[in-house]
Amino acid sequence: MIRKLITAQIILLLGLSSIYFLPRGYDIRESAIIMVLPNKVNEWFGETMETSEVVINALADDTNYSQSQYKRRTPNTEDKIDVINTFIVLSGDDMNNSIHRPERCLAAQGFEILASEERVIKINDNIPIPVRRLVSRHLNTGLEQVSYYWFTGAKVITAGHYSRTMTDILDRLTTGTNQRWAFVTITSPIIKGENTHPFAQHSVEETDFMVTDFITKIFGEIHNTCLLYTSPSPRDVEESRMPSSA
Repeated sequence: MIRKLITAQIILLLGLSSIYFLPRGYDIRESAIIMVLPNKVNEWFGETMETSEVVINALADDTNYSQSQYKRRTPNTEDKIDVINTFIVLSGDDMNNSIHRPERCLAAQGFEILASEERVIKINDNIPIPVRRLVSRHLNTGLEQVSYYWFTGAKVITAGHYSRTMTDILDRLTTGTNQRWAFVTITSPIIKGENTHPFAQHSVEETDFMVTDFITKIFGEIHNTCLLYTSPSPRDVEESRMPSSA
């Protein structure tokens, strides 16, 4: 087992290093993402949000953003609401600085990662979509939240940063093209404790169910082509094994 992991890591390192010897000019294949977030997703109503300066300053100038906050009346209540934030980042021409893992943005915004794991969400006709689930906590306010994210390329979806990099390398070697990538993050706060009005209290499990159900509803609204599943790289698998307490 150890020998296989070492071999996989060597192959990955060789692949990553080879990218510097590839030609710099490529045809761009556009991402399958749709940047216009819908105003309504089933029972959820959306409101366009401004992207924070922290995120904008961290990425290349030609990066594109789309962000909305969705609210609904909590089922079986009269005066409680649920909230889900949806954020899409689409890389510009400077792809090395236009997109990265959301963990970096969370750290810059004062969050610590409590749990990280890769999961699969089935949509439409049981199509498996790889996603990464994060549970994070703000260091100052103590706010905890559940986030799910994935990367969308031209015809590929992956939850892994390194598998995305390997896809880029293979594309350049075999087709002479680059995919323009987007990452999609769906986040909801874990509401608990007293005096939370008007927000409904939810456990981690309830928040998970709410977010994953929302993903199955919005996925088709923000993608415009059939997508292929990409398996995670060995490095991604190792990262997904970090201990989870939430």
